[in-house]
Order: sequence, then C-alpha cells, then structure tokens
Amino acid sequence: MALHLRAAGWAGPHSAARRRPRGGALALAAGAVSLVTGAVVLMATLAPLIGIGVETATIAGSVVQPISALGTSTGRSQPVGQSTSTGFASGVITDGPVNGVAFKMTISRLAYAATVREGVGAEVLALGPGHYPDSAWPGRTGNVGIAAHNEYWLIFNGLRAGDRVEIRTQHGLYVYEITGSKIVSPTDRTVLAQTPDHRLTLTTCYPLWAGVFATQRLVFFGRQIGVG
Repeated sequence: MALHLRAAGWAGPHSAARRRPRGGALALAAGAVSLVTGAVVLMATLAPLIGIGVETATIAGSVVQPISALGTSTGRSQPVGQSTSTGFASGVITDGPVNGVAFKMTISRLAYAATVREGVGAEVLALGPGHYPDSAWPGRTGNVGIAAHNEYWLIFNGLRAGDRVEIRTQHGLYVYEITGSKIVSPTDRTVLAQTPDHRLTLTTCYPLWAGVFATQRLVFFGRQIGVG
C-alpha cells in the first residue's frame, strides 16, 4: 500500500526561516495521520488472513433433524401456494435454479452468507460463488459442488473440520459438516466425483491471498448431517 506524503511548499529563501517550523509541523502531522490511516486499513484488510478478530457469530437457531430421522430426499416437485421464506418465487418447487439463482449458503461461525448462482463461468463467478451444473443438487444423493474466486472466500482460511455449512433451496434447509480440506492442482477434477451419499465440495484458488496469481486449488469437503 503506497502512502503519499506531500512536502510543504516554500515561498523563497528569505521566508524559509520563518515558515520552516510551521510547515514542518504540518507536514509531520499530515504524515502521521496518513501512516495511522494506512496502518488501520492494512490491518483491516489482513485481519481475516492472519486470524485476527473476535468471532461473535453463533449457529443459527433453526430446527435441524438428522438425515436418518427423515430418510433420503426424493427431490420431487411439490406445489406451494405462497412465496416461501427463502426469497424464491412462488409456484411449483423444482430442483434447479430460479432466474439464475441456485440457492443460499451460510456459514454462521464465519458470519458468512452468500447467494450461489448456477454455473461456474467467468460471468457468474465475477459476482460470487457458483454451483457446478454437473454436480448434485442439494437434497439429492451425490456431491454438491460450489466454486468461488478466492477474493470472495478470504475468510475461508478459518474454515475448520466440524463447521456447519447451511444451504437453503426451494425445498428447504440442508446442513453439511466440513470434514477436511486439501490443496490440489487446477486440473484435478476427481474432487468433484459423484458419491453414493450426500456430500459437499467447495473449491477456490490457492493461496487465498494471491488473487489472480494463485496457481493451485483449495478444496473443502463436507457431508450432509441434517435437514430442516
């Protein structure tokens, strides 16, 4: 981060002696303010990367039941008469995106919430996370894949095994638990392979702080533990 300090101007050699103390003091004060401001901005930017900050978010108090108590979701369409609380349009609920929106994703411990759009093309990921179209749909058996640019998931450096990821679709709430992570090459598609059970895979560029210069992929794995 560049800090720009502008030196005080001088009217001429005869007035230099009289103006130097005042001009020097002003320049020193301006420099100090710029340094302090820059330090605050820099710390605010780097805080998520180095784990600074008090976590105040708590797990949402939604009612979640284990999968074993409800059986496997069929993913069938079901009619509704009014708008749902998820913000999706009313009508017939089906698997799939509505006006480009796939579902909502929340990680309460990280105070993270985002709208996940359908697709992983450049135009979609420029706006936020996207759902891999060839991966499973939440509630269906298989591996639900979600991708995002690292700039949107900087705080995911704090994502840990045991953290809950909540995905809300038109059908309802699906809760996943992070089980682990690993770093892979950008061409490794095995992490998105379909599974015989309910799984979740989150992918992004790594290192998280490297932006477009990231050369690897960070992958988080999760398993569905309940629905609500």
